[in-house]
Amino acid sequence: MKSKKFDYVVGTGGIGTGILFKFQENTTLGRDESRFAKLADAKDYCKLHIILHYVATLGPDIPIYTIGKVGNDDAGNNIIKMMKQARINTDYIGVVEDVPTLYSVCFTYPDSDGGNITACNSASNQVEKKDIDNFFEKISDENVGLVLAAPEVPLEVREHLLLCGRKRGCFNTASFTSSEVPFCVDREMLRYIDFLSINKDEMRTFMQEFGCKNIQDPYECYLQMRKFNPHIIVVITWGKEGAFVFGEGQKMKVPAIWKKAVNSAGAGDCYMGTMIAAFLKGIPIFDNSDGVGIAGLAALASSIKVECKDTIDTQITLERLLLCADALGIQFTRKIYHNFFGIERVY
Repeated sequence: MKSKKFDYVVGTGGIGTGILFKFQENTTLGRDESRFAKLADAKDYCKLHIILHYVATLGPDIPIYTIGKVGNDDAGNNIIKMMKQARINTDYIGVVEDVPTLYSVCFTYPDSDGGNITACNSASNQVEKKDIDNFFEKISDENVGLVLAAPEVPLEVREHLLLCGRKRGCFNTASFTSSEVPFCVDREMLRYIDFLSINKDEMRTFMQEFGCKNIQDPYECYLQMRKFNPHIIVVITWGKEGAFVFGEGQKMKVPAIWKKAVNSAGAGDCYMGTMIAAFLKGIPIFDNSDGVGIAGLAALASSIKVECKDTIDTQITLERLLLCADALGIQFTRKIYHNFFGIERVY
């Protein structure tokens, strides 16, 4: 899919902080089990913030808006400050009294798999459809946007954002947690999603909802999703095994660039954010004609991210990506060098 010119980005999703525990063994935590784990010295942030950070720092200089809510507390104030520093517009973030900013507890295993537990009674749960309407009432119908619907705000609100985006001719992007997948399938939300990014556990949950016997086949998952929307682009991150990208009748297996992981949490969101940033700069999703394409670029960014203890690596810049690519001998397409990095390379 070729990118078109976009005038803005708008996203809704959870805005908050958390802590990270690192398990010392790979055995999955049991239902009735108590276990010791190392409390990491890491800063944890929520999905919307992570994705938009990379869109803002790596993407084009267009307005980036976030719709959400935080509590009237230090966590909320600090996140808003951090977003502003990354040039994310926070005018549509409301402050809620007597309800805390979203908080989550993340955990990882030695093999880099992991998950999180996120509070459902936070300020992010107070986001309403009227907050979405308030934004679009102030944006000209003539402007074309890229919409991002991320987890941790009510699903009905995210569905409303996607529907508003579809009516305005926006490019709709989304992600879901495993627990949200049944709602997505029941409401047929895939019909108005142009770009979906999920991980392997979320993919398996989709397959179960589709009634598939083999829930391990990424390509079969894509084929099932095409029944709802033949034009959908699907990215499935697969941890240290890499990622799969499907769409436009094409399929790609993108190997991971191995790095010793300090914290893998947020790597999938970095992958998605980097792909969106490059797409906004006019990089086609499927173009490896003369070098490594957009999915390989995202793989490089996420490989750098896992070396950072925090879920957002604020040190990932265009310059750092280019230096790392050169050190690894990665040669991108001419369009990535020209559009994304703003340089010309002679082959």
